[in-house]
Amino acid sequence: MAGQLRPLHVVGKRSLLLLVAVVAVSNAPLAVRTVRAVDPCSVANVNPIPCENAQPGTPQSVWSVSGAGDPGIQGFATDISVDVGGTVSFKINTASTDYSLTIYRLGYYQNNGARQIATVQPSAALPQSQPACLTDAPTGLIDCGNWAVSASWTVPTTAVSGLYFARVADNGTGAASQIWFVVRDDAAASDVLFRTNDTTWEAYNDYGGNSVYYGSAPSSNGRAYKVSYNRPFNNRSESAGFGTVNGPLYAEYPMIKWLEANGYDVSYTSTVDVERAPALLEQHKVFLTSGHDEYWSAGERSAVLAARDAGVGMAFFTGNTSFWKIRWESSIDGSGTPYRTLVTYKESLDQRVLDPQDPPTWTGSWRDPRWSPPADGGQPENAVLGTIFTVNRGSAAPVVGSDFAGLRFWRNTAIAGLTAGQTVTLGSNTIGYEWDEDLDNGSRPAGLFDLSATPVSVPQKIRDYGVSYGPGSATHSLTLYRAASGALVFSAATVQWAWGLDVLGHDSVPDFGPVTADRNMQQATVNLLADMGVQPATLQSGLVAATASTDTTAPTSAVTAPAAGATVASGSQVTVSGTASDVGGAVAGVEVSADGGATWHRASGTTSWTYAWTPGAPGPTALRSRAVDDSGNLETPSAGVTVTVTPPACPCSLFPSLPVPGTPSSQDSNAVEVGVRFTSDVAGTVTGVSFYKGSGNTGAHVGNLWTATGTLLATGTFTNETASGWQTLTFGAPVSIQSHTVYVASYHTTSGFYSSDVGYYTKQVDSWPLHAPAGFNGVFAYGGTQFPTQTFSANNYWVDVVFAMAGTTTALASSANPPVFGQPVTLTATVSGSGAGQPAGTVAFSDGSTQIGSATLNGGSPDVATLTVPGLAVGGHSLTAVYAGSGVYASSTSPALAQQVNKAATTSSLTASPSPATPGQAVTLTAAVAVVAPGAGTPTGTVAFFDGATQLGTAPLSGGHASLSTTTLSSGTHTLKAAYQGDPNFAGSTSAPVSEVVQQTATTLKAAPAVLGLNPLRLTLLNLSATLTRTDTGAPVPGQTITMTAGGTFLCSATTNSAGVATCNGVAGVLAILLKGGYTATFAGTATYRGSTAFGPAIS
Repeated sequence: MAGQLRPLHVVGKRSLLLLVAVVAVSNAPLAVRTVRAVDPCSVANVNPIPCENAQPGTPQSVWSVSGAGDPGIQGFATDISVDVGGTVSFKINTASTDYSLTIYRLGYYQNNGARQIATVQPSAALPQSQPACLTDAPTGLIDCGNWAVSASWTVPTTAVSGLYFARVADNGTGAASQIWFVVRDDAAASDVLFRTNDTTWEAYNDYGGNSVYYGSAPSSNGRAYKVSYNRPFNNRSESAGFGTVNGPLYAEYPMIKWLEANGYDVSYTSTVDVERAPALLEQHKVFLTSGHDEYWSAGERSAVLAARDAGVGMAFFTGNTSFWKIRWESSIDGSGTPYRTLVTYKESLDQRVLDPQDPPTWTGSWRDPRWSPPADGGQPENAVLGTIFTVNRGSAAPVVGSDFAGLRFWRNTAIAGLTAGQTVTLGSNTIGYEWDEDLDNGSRPAGLFDLSATPVSVPQKIRDYGVSYGPGSATHSLTLYRAASGALVFSAATVQWAWGLDVLGHDSVPDFGPVTADRNMQQATVNLLADMGVQPATLQSGLVAATASTDTTAPTSAVTAPAAGATVASGSQVTVSGTASDVGGAVAGVEVSADGGATWHRASGTTSWTYAWTPGAPGPTALRSRAVDDSGNLETPSAGVTVTVTPPACPCSLFPSLPVPGTPSSQDSNAVEVGVRFTSDVAGTVTGVSFYKGSGNTGAHVGNLWTATGTLLATGTFTNETASGWQTLTFGAPVSIQSHTVYVASYHTTSGFYSSDVGYYTKQVDSWPLHAPAGFNGVFAYGGTQFPTQTFSANNYWVDVVFAMAGTTTALASSANPPVFGQPVTLTATVSGSGAGQPAGTVAFSDGSTQIGSATLNGGSPDVATLTVPGLAVGGHSLTAVYAGSGVYASSTSPALAQQVNKAATTSSLTASPSPATPGQAVTLTAAVAVVAPGAGTPTGTVAFFDGATQLGTAPLSGGHASLSTTTLSSGTHTLKAAYQGDPNFAGSTSAPVSEVVQQTATTLKAAPAVLGLNPLRLTLLNLSATLTRTDTGAPVPGQTITMTAGGTFLCSATTNSAGVATCNGVAGVLAILLKGGYTATFAGTATYRGSTAFGPAIS
């Protein structure tokens, strides 16, 4: 609203709080007032942008011109750019006797868009007469470099780098025009380097009558092959789609305004400078472009890739980017000034080599591979950008769904708050007017992920390499990936993204953008630049400062289906599915490889994902996945799962599903031969050709098979045709073809009206073992039956081949089934072929999904390959042999062989030591376990030791032996044995019994004398005592009963104490003691101890 003031609170590059003011202007969507806490022009600020934009701007009504300006006063700069401190010269063609040049710099400047920098007076005498521009008729080049210099401006060393223009105006009539140029600062290391789209400006510039789109040149459509920078810009006076959209005020100007309004530290360069001074890119954190960026040279592409690989972030806010390939030549004005002539023959349009420097230098569309090598085309744009041009017309507003809400790109926007099923619509027509898609064409950068997805029905979508466009459906996506250097690469994939950032004053037509700036787009751009390490100094009100991601941990993923070891058929439709998760961020995308990691393709979904896979070559195939998170961290993939692909059932064809063409019947009524170039991965035979027949394609049809050089191999006339649909001819005899060799299948129609789909062969058609190569395919020749060599727009004329491989069968046998563990097994694969000669090559042997070895066929009769496997694990195995095929024979897989492997038998033996032993003595039992041939290996596990039926204990088996020590054997004879319990690979066994004798321990008994006492009345006897000890050690034997007797008369008994002494009173036997002269002490013995006796004399 006019006159409304809003404060703008920002944090500067050096953490200086700036409140930058902007003078409100009428119809300005964002007005701010000047309140400066810290002078943005102080020496403390190394970023010159806030200070520069604090200077008073010049209203657009003052600096603008109508269209390309007055045709009576036009000029150009002698160089598209000049370094600060250098001089730029202007050559002006006018009859004016009084004019001047006012130098302006584009920027924000309180929303005025530009600021007057200087006024320059002509140095030439006026009126100045300029000669007619030079021309080069064969190329349509118009070069006005022969004009004389009219004025010059020496750029102050203090000038701020930027996109400048000189407004040349007649001081009397006011007639005016603009001359655009860039002021560089080659010594600067600004955060952002903004590159202008000057190659695109010049490509569309038709000053003098010619552009690379139209004119009076002797080309197929009058276009010039070369255009000169030595010309005034006429773009803004050209028709819609050719004019204003291809000038700086369309989508570069609003980006410049927005960057400088937010105080980003930005300097400027031209496209020319990217090639002539590529190292300068690496002085900056971010390389940024905006708008229509259609024309790139090989030097520019190399410079951009080198900067990316050096860690420079890439922010491509562009569409139709790098579509046409160009090269440079010097001017033809006699000065030989380099980089003044832009050359692009657009060879893709005429579908032939035109450029005299081709090969090796191609100047067609970057993606067109048809003549490369030896040329240097065939390099799709998305290999650098992440996206690739597809939509020539069809603008729309981006619609971002909740699937993207969790991505950090959308933090602090309305998208971040979306719940399931909700969407946010961004600025109108900010997808347009030309835009790109994220295509899985084999050139996607690793880890690329989408930040949005907006499907649009469009009136003009590319169908080939740049010739044909037509209605279609396309999906616009913002994309991001992190290069190996760590640099982030962003593609807005649209010319008009900047329209969502700033809406005042930019050119429009053919589209009109949003009325007000889109805060979500602004915030997302702030977020992106922050993640690239760039911060604004004067952030606009309503936006939130963002910080770079600190997440360096990659997500993880897994393939959950099909299961490891599964079998899938070649040519079938298989859904590969899996899961992914991330810590510290969000899973942003998943890629799947179906060839062990050689190539990768985008999956659908994130945390739960699927990928549609058509298996190709037979044999084991590893399915792997890798996930990327929203910071661009890419998973190092795991081994994944391995499945086995089985061969298809032939006869085989390129189009086995018999599709209906998009254009079943063309409107060409001429007699013509149409065909397809194809190869086969295996040798075999072609039995016929087929084609799709539409209405009007009447009359006789002749089918042919050719070599790549035009030798006719087979021919025949189609019979029993139906009114429409697929028709098939079977040759009189099959024709043998070699593997990996190009052949042509074709048919001739006298009436025309053949089927034709434009651009179909921009992708290779794969239907294993057959392939129809991309690019130079879909061949034709007008007239009678003849070898077709011409192509047009990679059209598919819907011709197919009927192919049968020279079949083989493979049988597998085992030398032993079942063997035992450790027994070598010899596997023998016998391969038989259906053709002449014998199959040759290798056979791979697999145990389930794991290949266990390979061997070469011996060429004998039978033709066999053998592999000796040292030992298979115990259990069941499913063994297969896969013959890989050769130049003559197809591959084949044997039926699975059920191989059982049993445990190896063992023998056990036992020894005991010492033998014999005594009770309580430690006896060591040692078991030895040996493997019975043909088994081999070392058993493990445990051995149990037994005394009769009683288990004494167990011991682990080590090195074939196990030992147990026991002290529990009682006296007597023991029957011992060892029982090996077995392990997963070896059967158990029991030793022969071993007898172990345990003898009683000898004892010694000593009887103390029997002491008699004399009493006047009678004799008395003191206690009797005997001591029992071990004979071998002298140790006392406690707890044993000692009996005292005299002449057979029992006296008493007692139990030995801890000292082995037994004491008792034998007074009742005094008389017997006297008669015998003493007593006898007797130890009867036990199971452990041997008995013993002793005599104790009587004394008084």
